[in-house]
Amino acid sequence: MHLHFFKKSIIALVQKLAVKRAVSRVIEKDAKDGSIGRFYTNKFEILLSERLNNISTLGTASGTDALILALKALKIGAGDEVIVPAFSCIPPASSISWVGATPIFVDIRDDDYAIDPAMVEKKISSKTKAIIVAHLFGQPTGRIKRILDIARQRRLFVIEDAAQSFGAKVEIDGKWSEAGTIGDIGCLSFSSTKIFAAPGNAGAVIVKDPYLVEEIDRMRLFGTRTRYYDYPTVGISAKIQEIHAAILLAKLPFFNYWLEHRRKLAFYYKELLYNIGDIILPQNKEKTERVWYRFVIRTQKRDELFKYLRTSLRKKPHLKPMIHYPVPLPYFSAFKTGYKRGNFPVSDQISSEMISLPLNNSMSKGDTEFVCQTIKAFFNTFK
Repeated sequence: MHLHFFKKSIIALVQKLAVKRAVSRVIEKDAKDGSIGRFYTNKFEILLSERLNNISTLGTASGTDALILALKALKIGAGDEVIVPAFSCIPPASSISWVGATPIFVDIRDDDYAIDPAMVEKKISSKTKAIIVAHLFGQPTGRIKRILDIARQRRLFVIEDAAQSFGAKVEIDGKWSEAGTIGDIGCLSFSSTKIFAAPGNAGAVIVKDPYLVEEIDRMRLFGTRTRYYDYPTVGISAKIQEIHAAILLAKLPFFNYWLEHRRKLAFYYKELLYNIGDIILPQNKEKTERVWYRFVIRTQKRDELFKYLRTSLRKKPHLKPMIHYPVPLPYFSAFKTGYKRGNFPVSDQISSEMISLPLNNSMSKGDTEFVCQTIKAFFNTFK
């Protein structure tokens, strides 16, 4: 364990040098040729596809663009409904509204924070066209097969938002599949907060249907078939930037190392916080292999603990706790749903109890111990 953390600084340095070299090459090519081209984009997409069981992947400017392109490719728009979890980051829901469709919110399960299949069935109507499944915090939902079964029975599409769970896996009928490769279309994000991140934003669409691959490829490039001569699709500029593709390409060989690093940090958290106060710890659910994008705990003393941590850790800027999604999505005024607190009881409870503890690639075992000691000190004040 200690050797791992000593090795971390060396790996971080090598990765930093690889990224700088990649950026320099893109800049030099632009200066020399006056055009960057798509060399790094094409290479990154090939390697990403190989990691994802050779399913086609297309780089996008962001994870949100990936979601929007997925919806547009499936011809989802005005008059259509898409079922989406009530508790999540906003892009899955806002993307639905952005293409003119209506998000239909359903509650989540309290074990993996993913959409509840039983609730999904109750909300399907004649207008329903798709279901969006969000794999939150690095924990893929083991109930994805049940969602797929429902979708197939009702002729619906399944879009996976795997923005927070790149590298996670689910076992279905004895076969392990990467999050994002199970539904009809998967969406990834490589924004700056992610384990595998570009500076700023980037994303990818994972697509099985060759027709949809071609359609999304055109849509992210203004709808182009032959530049300046033929645009059969109305599109926008939503392709991944070449410099971001080069950076991600440089980082990809290091990705598994950082997954393991975070797994070790999560192990220490779970070991040191076991049976502390009323804390509910995150788990690796059966038949899933999660990644540790965030280490999320729950406590009924959430607000008090959060304030205590922010004060106690203020001199360590890399140890910053966060409260993610304190308000379930249906209550945002943008969606004009008319819902109020109590309509989504599980989402309501989770959103009032959840804290994301510090978890990042720069952390050490000692950092984890310090955070846990601080949490123990907080709960000791109640004894």
